Order: sequence, then C-alpha cells, then structure tokens
Amino acid sequence: MHTTHALRITSPLPLTLTLALALSCGDSGANETTAITTAAPDSSGETTAGPGATTQGGSESGEGSESEGVSDSGPLLDVGAPDGGDDACGCEFNYVWIANHEQSTVSKINMDTLEEEARYLTRPDGMGNPSRTSVALDGSVAVANRHGGLVKFFADPADCVERNGVPGIQTSQGKDDVLDWEMEECRAWYADFGSTNQRPVAWTQGQVTGQCDATGEQVWTVTSEKPGLFPGIGAAGGIIAYLVDGDTGNITQKVTIPTFPGSSFGAYGGAVNAHGDLFVTTLGPARKLARVKIDNLAYQVWDVPMGVAPYGITVDHNGRVWLSSTLGSAGARFDPETETWDVIEGFGGGSGLAEGPDNLMWISGGGGVRSFDVETLAPGPVFSSNFTIKGVGFDADGYMWLVNWSDVDEGNQPLTEEVVMKVDLGTLTPVDAYNGLNRPYTYSDFTGNALYTVTCNPNG
Repeated sequence: MHTTHALRITSPLPLTLTLALALSCGDSGANETTAITTAAPDSSGETTAGPGATTQGGSESGEGSESEGVSDSGPLLDVGAPDGGDDACGCEFNYVWIANHEQSTVSKINMDTLEEEARYLTRPDGMGNPSRTSVALDGSVAVANRHGGLVKFFADPADCVERNGVPGIQTSQGKDDVLDWEMEECRAWYADFGSTNQRPVAWTQGQVTGQCDATGEQVWTVTSEKPGLFPGIGAAGGIIAYLVDGDTGNITQKVTIPTFPGSSFGAYGGAVNAHGDLFVTTLGPARKLARVKIDNLAYQVWDVPMGVAPYGITVDHNGRVWLSSTLGSAGARFDPETETWDVIEGFGGGSGLAEGPDNLMWISGGGGVRSFDVETLAPGPVFSSNFTIKGVGFDADGYMWLVNWSDVDEGNQPLTEEVVMKVDLGTLTPVDAYNGLNRPYTYSDFTGNALYTVTCNPNG
C-alpha cells in the first residue's frame, strides 16, 4: 500500500525547445481551401457499472438507429454574463488532466502552479492503457482506457467520499504518490467494459443553471462492437456508443452503429456539440464520421473526403466538426447542417486540435501547431517545435496548453522531454512547463475548454 503524503513538484525550465514564430504556412498550397460536398448520409461513493440497457429508443427518417434506452434532452442553459469568460457559465477550470498511457495513470496538474497535485490509477489491474480524457463543466474528469474501462475522478477533494475504512480522505498528493486502487477516495466511480477497444470520451453539459451548477451530466464513450485478438483493438463489425450517468457511472443508454467500422481502432476520438450530441471519427484511411443525437440516439454516418486521414476531432462554437489529418491535408471542417466539407490544404501529420481565442482553430502537426480562422480557413500564427506535439487545449485565460509525445529507445527511455507546456499566444513562447509525465498521450479535451466553448460560445 502506498502512503499518502504531501509532494510538491516544480517545473524545470528552460526547456530545450526550438521555438519560432511564423505568420504563414510556408507551403505553396497552404493558403488554399477546397470545399467538398459529400453524398447523402449513410445508412455518493464509487459505483462499478457494466454495459446495460433499458427500453427501446427511436430513430429519425433516413437515419439508422439500433438503440436502447430513453434519452434526456440536451443542455438547458441559464447562464450568467453575456460577455463570455468564466462568468458566462460560472466554470473555472483549474487543472489539465494528462494520461500516462503505459503506466495506466492520469496526472492532475494545476494550471497556475504547474505542479502535479495527484496521480491516479485508471483501472483496477493497472493495465488500462488510457489515452483520452474529458473534463466536465464542474471540473471532474472522465478517462477512457484503450483496453477497456471508464473512470471518473473528482477535481475538488471536498467532493471525495470516505469508503476505504480508514478515517479521513486518502488520496494521491502527487506524482510519486499513486495509491492502491481500493485506497484512493477521489475516484468517483469506475465502469467496467471488459477487455475491449475503448477510446472516445466526451462529457455532455447536462442542465446548466449558472455558476457551473449542472445536473444530469452524462458522458459518452464508444467501444467496438466486437473485441479483437489483442487489447485495444476491435474486430469486424460496428461500434457501440454509450451514455453513462455522470453521478453513478451506470450505463443508461447505448446504440449500435453497424455502418461505422469497429475493426482495428474503431472509433478513434469523440466530441460533443452545444446540445450534447456526439461526433466520432475513425483513424486514417477508414475515413468515417458519425453523429449520435442525445435526444433519441438516432445516428448518421458520413464519408470523410479523400485526402483527409482523420485523427483528432473537436467541435467549434458554431457547431461545425473539425478533424486533423495524419496524411495529405491539414484537416477538414464539416457542417452537419448542410452536410458539406471544407478541406484545409497544407500539411499532414496532425493529431490534437482545439479552438482558441480570436476565432482561431489550432491544429498540431508539421513541426508544431498551426492556426486557421474558423470562418475563412485562412492560416494564422504558428507555434514551432522540434518535438511531436499530441495535445492542444486552452484555458479560460487564453493560454494554450500543449502535450508532447515521446518515443522511447531500446531501454524504454524517452527520446524527448515528456512535457506539458503553457504557451502565451501573444509571444508564442512557453511561460511555464512541467516535465514529470510518463509517456503522455492525450489530445482530447484535457482542459475542459472545448466543452465550455460549445456550451457558452465565448467567441460568438
């Protein structure tokens, strides 16, 4: 058993980064965009939950739906200050949540001090291989394990619950203080999905009444319909999208999507719009995008244009879906209302992406992170780095957060610094960083700002 103790971790700077500011993409075709229109759509303590079902759901005309469960409606917003900022929803996110995938842990890093305040196991056996994290409007995090299992942790220790029989709250106090599974009391719940392929995770807004008081929050996650021969890999068949109760971890609804490929990595990433509908994409050449509506679990599946090899996914404040691309183009923007695509020409190699201030979408890849105007797709400022950047996120103060990814040598030692950086957009230089991570691999909504942006629309 690990003992609980105080641990303060500082951020060793300066980083050995090569940074440069560029105001153009530098590619001969970088300033061009191509619109591509697709065809019509293709067919109060910890709770341990498992896949379940209730009553039959519905579908829309022209859309497939094999659903179970009765859905709540999307978010009901009664927000505060109309000028945006934290007061618009009353949400003040204080942490970045980064998965250490080989260690099967998630790190809780303070946005102001860049100290790692806690590190938690994400699966009882320590074999979860987590990657995607999603932060709810109340600051809690949900973590999906590639090898199966979904877990929620409270951000505020005041919410943690006594359940291990030892007086007081036992919880991690830092990087080297990972408590045994049964001792950790800031874990809200764990939902056991067995050994499967499970990557997407995305919180819904619930009913927001102001000051970040939300009820009925749910979290989406997706698995392949059939497990593959190896952990984290799916088999031939479709995918299953689940809605999980944010308070209990119980699975309340699910829908099977047979026309979305579940083989290989299946659904690779997920994001929600302002209504809480889920969008998921495949990895690379499979080239599929799907939407599942929260109200009735009706789904649609679209083909992603040629030249786009999907990787990361997010939704902007106008409800359009953005994909990064590992090959060919920089990515693509999709309008689900008109069912039309705009391909962003330029560079491939992208992974994480996130909308920041000034109506700019930032996409990692090509030796750094490049920005594009969310309306015109015109290229904007560039943050350059010698390292491979996986994750891109923002906080309420407009700082950009970047998560490095490092390969390892034959001795399993990292070849580059395993860093999360806090970047000033005005100078495009890091103002602080933390390099105590262990094989980080997170590029989903690890700050909570993506959910905040689609909910409160600070750029609108």
